[in-house]
Amino acid sequence: MDQSMRINPRNGALAVTLAILALGACDTNKLLDVKAPNAVPVDLFNDPKNATLMVNSAIADFECAAGAAILIEGIISDDLADAQLGAAQWPYDRRDANTQTNGIYGTSGCTSSQGPGIYTPLSTARWDADTAIAKLTAWTDAQVPNRATLLTQMNLYSGFSYAMLGMSMCKAAFDLGAPVDQKGMFALAEQRFTAAITGATAGNLTSIKNAALVGRARVRLYQGNLTGAIADAQLVPAGFVYNIAADASDSRRYNKVYNSLQQTGNYTVEAISLSLKTENGEVDPRAAVNVTATRPADSKSVISVPKKFAGGLATPTPLARYEEAQLILAEAQGGASAVTIINAMRAAVSLQPYTGQTDATSIKNLIIDERRRVLFAEGQRNYDIQRFAIPFNPAENTPYSRVGGVYGTTTCLPLPDVERLNNPSASGG
Repeated sequence: MDQSMRINPRNGALAVTLAILALGACDTNKLLDVKAPNAVPVDLFNDPKNATLMVNSAIADFECAAGAAILIEGIISDDLADAQLGAAQWPYDRRDANTQTNGIYGTSGCTSSQGPGIYTPLSTARWDADTAIAKLTAWTDAQVPNRATLLTQMNLYSGFSYAMLGMSMCKAAFDLGAPVDQKGMFALAEQRFTAAITGATAGNLTSIKNAALVGRARVRLYQGNLTGAIADAQLVPAGFVYNIAADASDSRRYNKVYNSLQQTGNYTVEAISLSLKTENGEVDPRAAVNVTATRPADSKSVISVPKKFAGGLATPTPLARYEEAQLILAEAQGGASAVTIINAMRAAVSLQPYTGQTDATSIKNLIIDERRRVLFAEGQRNYDIQRFAIPFNPAENTPYSRVGGVYGTTTCLPLPDVERLNNPSASGG
């Protein structure tokens, strides 16, 4: 079942109880006593007749989690900027969330009124998908007629859950296990993407296969496997995109960047990201921003919204696409090949070609800047800052004049207290 064929998930059925399971709550005997409106009991997912509902619920939880993660990563990396009044969210923008392991990044959900979290939502999505994989593997085709397709979907979403955790967290723990570092999470993601590619190939699920190829190319690149990254990325066809779906009638499924900027005024585009330009001085339409005259919550700045999300609450967010695959190819191949790839991408949006130096440092800087503009506000900049050691802007210890304090050095987020205190295997993590 390609993305366009699947039932549109409208309910994060597992979010409440599975979030607790994912984090290893101390008293598991009380889990089923949790009361939550519209939550489907976990026991329902022990019945193979409910396999499709189980998978759609897992996808819904992932899409909500991914939207929150993209928003948070955008704020930390200065694609976006804080403009709200709640102190709990200031550490994201001030880049000192890594010093506050009891902060909301580890405890809040994907739609929390206190501010979005990243660890709990992505951990829940990962648990959903891996639990679904285990159940679907144990069931038979006779019990679940579309079992192979559902299993392939869950491997894809598990892969992206691990990949996004690896990009955002310094460490994470799974199923009461010991903490896993970033490279370990990328390796787990690769395993899931490989399974998705195998299943999608057998089932002729073209969209899922291409999404998994982009995902696996990404995590192979992050693990230093350039040959493998090239092999995957070059198979992704021009024009391909696999989206995080959105829905204007369901708050869990809003486009979270649009909602948090245009609708609520909690955030805006960071001033340094308003007019991102090529080395030729051209404003890049791929990172274009709509600047409004409306003041956000703090009344200090104005609301600005990336044009790619300006269509409203139902605007989808790219999860995997051809352009990222091409940037992976450019980075992995380097040299003249990188210039050829980047110039073809620029020509598609009527930008002048790169004509500068092709030594390794120049190409690296070209790729860093191109990724910033092409993937603007899609949640990838923060990990790029970490892996390329991009200088912070503003620099560390620069006064954070908006609410006081100084800028920190947050890129990846440390294992949160909620995991360390509730998971015996993670107490030293």
